[in-house]
Amino acid sequence: MPYFDYKNFIPKSVAWFVAALLILLPLFTRNSITLSIFISSGVWAIAVMGFTLILRTGQFSMGQAAFMALGAYATAIFTLQSGIPFWPGFLLAGIVSGIIALLIGLVVLRVGGIYFSIITLALAEIIRIIAERWESVTHGVRGLRPPLPPTISLGGLEINFATSAIPYYYFMIILVVITGIVFWRLEHSRIGGTFSSMAANQILAEHQGIHLMKYRVIAFTVAGIFAGYAGAYYASFLSIITPQMFGLWQSIQIMMMSIVGGISSIVSGALIGATILYTLSIYLSRLPIYNIQYLLFGAAVVLVLLFLPKGTGLVDLWGKFWRKVFREPEEYEIPEDSEMATE
Repeated sequence: MPYFDYKNFIPKSVAWFVAALLILLPLFTRNSITLSIFISSGVWAIAVMGFTLILRTGQFSMGQAAFMALGAYATAIFTLQSGIPFWPGFLLAGIVSGIIALLIGLVVLRVGGIYFSIITLALAEIIRIIAERWESVTHGVRGLRPPLPPTISLGGLEINFATSAIPYYYFMIILVVITGIVFWRLEHSRIGGTFSSMAANQILAEHQGIHLMKYRVIAFTVAGIFAGYAGAYYASFLSIITPQMFGLWQSIQIMMMSIVGGISSIVSGALIGATILYTLSIYLSRLPIYNIQYLLFGAAVVLVLLFLPKGTGLVDLWGKFWRKVFREPEEYEIPEDSEMATE
């Protein structure tokens, strides 16, 4: 009789059940607030995946929101001022964001550590200031209002983005799935292994013949492309783009979501961190305490760093929970001064 691995089957079944519930969510509720929370969580999860990918190369980017802004403004300018239809304009937004990320990466990735973080932080502020001051193109603080996606006809079914948030919800599901597949494939490929070795020890990786600059640029460019798509989608969903939507706090928020969710899994950690923190921020913003969400965001990061092992987050509690359920012993090291170690 073949062996049935129920210890892997049950956790995977639960995860697939949760995924199915999310896909079928509009069948259970059409509440616009609930759908909007999940839509926005998916948008930020895409940006967090890119941040985590860059972090895997040993670099700490503080300007991922800048590439969301580039994608958002690109799709609005293409559709409003250049007359390009929405879907080609949307596709071009990610390409433009990726090309700019490539050009910037070829310059700024030559430096590392804290200097790279400072440069990306300055880059985000530069893009925000340009968006504020270049009023003839961006309309400054008044913002741009990108057009809605056109109605899609599939046989007898019409998908109208103007009448409900449900089409946006499924658009987000498709975008997150495509992004997740790309980042999952990268994580489990030879390139992903190279990223991990670079983060572990860059000097050793370089001595082994790994071209650090090449792989840093790859990660930075891929992250820029999908951040651009996230920004373009978010602007279309909100029907407005302003410089304040993608500022310093949004870049910090992406970093916090990555840390809380966990960097051990690019896709799952990003989804968990983005969903929990964004949902928390929505409900905390209703409290009569000014900027309470900023304080509790920071508290969440501190708690994760204090009480979870280094480099882990909430996503790692999933495996630990099932080990407790099946009563599997935790791995531990025998202290050097114990009697067992001296035998």
